[in-house]
Amino acid sequence: MRRLLLALAALTLVVLLLPFGRREAPPREPNKRPNDWFWFQRADAAGDIPQAALARALDQAAAKEREGALLAGRAGWEPAGPTNIGARVTDIAVHPTNADLAYAAMASGGIFKTVDGGAHWAPIFDEQAVLPVGAVALDPSNPNVIYAGTGEANAASLSFFGLGVFKSTDAGASWQQLGLEATRYIGRILVDPTNGQRVYVAASGKLFGTNPERGVYRSLNGGGSWQRVFALTDSTACIDLALNPQNPQVLYAAMWERVRGLTYRRSGGPSSGLWRSTNGGDSWQELTSGLPTDSNVGRIGIAVCAGQPSVLYAIYADASAYFRGVYKSTNGGDSWTQVNDGALSGIYASYGWWFGNIRVDPANANNVIALGLYAYP
Repeated sequence: MRRLLLALAALTLVVLLLPFGRREAPPREPNKRPNDWFWFQRADAAGDIPQAALARALDQAAAKEREGALLAGRAGWEPAGPTNIGARVTDIAVHPTNADLAYAAMASGGIFKTVDGGAHWAPIFDEQAVLPVGAVALDPSNPNVIYAGTGEANAASLSFFGLGVFKSTDAGASWQQLGLEATRYIGRILVDPTNGQRVYVAASGKLFGTNPERGVYRSLNGGGSWQRVFALTDSTACIDLALNPQNPQVLYAAMWERVRGLTYRRSGGPSSGLWRSTNGGDSWQELTSGLPTDSNVGRIGIAVCAGQPSVLYAIYADASAYFRGVYKSTNGGDSWTQVNDGALSGIYASYGWWFGNIRVDPANANNVIALGLYAYP
């Protein structure tokens, strides 16, 4: 976190020195006054934070930390509390055969690892140039291989973007960058359990603006190269992915139309929806039977029961980020039925653009947890 703060300060200086000329401050956003000023300090004349400038600032911060500048500046300080303040966890990956070994991806704090079931955690990503992490995944066939997707894909006002996908082959001791920097935010990474070289990435693209580098990306060589195999529009993110572990050629993608601006947030639209591929991503079909398909569809989360993969659950927000419903399929997604009751009505509390996840017990398809402001079993 200390390096992130230094990088943001450095980024402000880098961007303000870019030759964009005089810029007029944009109108403030009602009730969200700090947000537009925070962004404007770092944005160029087009209203975007240049990714190259961010990369330079992060490199400068990392170099200063290596030189000991940050540690020297902390001399004489010690934590004084409070000690009960946590941070946003964006994803968790658990070792497939050792439940005490797990990795937690943080919205702006890298990745933490535990080897004792969560009693103690240690940072393993702090030496990398970028700390916001949206997804972490293990290769089920070789759990020492870890993939990290940087950039917090939750569309908060100040979600920090990343620099693509990183990979470790030694359980987090070292990392290499694998590209996809222009995707900015990554919502999910999946590794084929039968072929560790086949990797899928849910890319969300720019938050403040539009860009074509969003959708589903696939690698057939462990991240050595990437191919975009599915996309809709330049403002439609892929926010979640799930696959059938018994037939990994069957893949599900949750698409989410979302664009954030200094004075507005669009958190849904007609391109939001659920799609399925039955050939490993080569072609896709939209799933519509029993699911919302109007323009009032927001963020979607998807989960497959590993032990009974014909059973799926999807959780929907509406375009205003309120909860819309939980839907269940018992035939692999061909048709769906809404299964939520009134207890879930306030699960998002207007923050559906932040949550949007659902989980199902791999051994019991009837044991489901909907994740929101609170978790609902």
